[in-house]
Amino acid sequence: MKTKLISTILIAVFSILLWTFISFSNEYSTSLKVPVAVEDIPEGFALKELSAKQITINVKGQGWQLANLVFGFDYEFSFRADKSELKKTVTVRTGLEQSSWFPGSIQLIVIEPERISYELERISYKKVKIIDSVKINTKPGFGLVSPIRLMPDSVEISGPRSVISTINFVKTDEIVVEDVDKKVSLDVSLKSLDYVRYQINTAKIEADVQRIVDKVFEGIPVRTVNVPYLRDLTLFPNKVDVILRGGINMLGKLDNESINAVIDFKQALEDSLGRIEPNIEIPSFTILIDIKPRNLEYIIKQY
Repeated sequence: MKTKLISTILIAVFSILLWTFISFSNEYSTSLKVPVAVEDIPEGFALKELSAKQITINVKGQGWQLANLVFGFDYEFSFRADKSELKKTVTVRTGLEQSSWFPGSIQLIVIEPERISYELERISYKKVKIIDSVKINTKPGFGLVSPIRLMPDSVEISGPRSVISTINFVKTDEIVVEDVDKKVSLDVSLKSLDYVRYQINTAKIEADVQRIVDKVFEGIPVRTVNVPYLRDLTLFPNKVDVILRGGINMLGKLDNESINAVIDFKQALEDSLGRIEPNIEIPSFTILIDIKPRNLEYIIKQY
């Protein structure tokens, strides 16, 4: 029984190998997309324009040959820049037939495009600002308590002079970070631009995320400003309690001196109700929830 099973397996394997050999010996056709690259660009110059970033070729040949071409390795259609001409057009078929990776036994049926043109220009360098394209979504009850920081915040770019002159900043890739409940620190790639090279390709972003709470700051003195000479603006009361919302660690570091309560003399002149509301200046990434009392009575004295 065991001998019979082994024989059956060997026959099956042999049949599969035979079928594979016969199948791959037949002729087939397929389509391939091949990236384009320009090599040996002269020093002091950069690629300004390339009419096609990839070519599409339809080829015909034996199955073995096509399989080796498709699955064998990463290939590209590359050609050397002509140092004597800044603008030039190359014939793709000629270049393919001279490529070391393209088998001569495979037939080229269709090439699209058949010609590729390129242009070189003097290279230019420039330092520009990096702008983040990052969105941070926090968990319920948490929030951002700092701006998103980029390290570095600028990058040197290089490329054809006419292109570099139009660029004043570069952006990071657009990413969304979800369900954040702690400090964010991650690397993000710079968004690529045609014909432009970066001195670095990534930047680090950092942002502080904390649990959001409310805190009462009692007895904030209210200052009066722009009071004319020989006049006085007296407030009742002259102190207020301020309720702020923000990160738990951030609010814990604040004190009454972190908050300014101000009333401009002009407010009293324009008031018709006998009560005015102070203007509250609060730290960044905090929210003013309430002022107690919200409206203050006042007296204007003249000397």
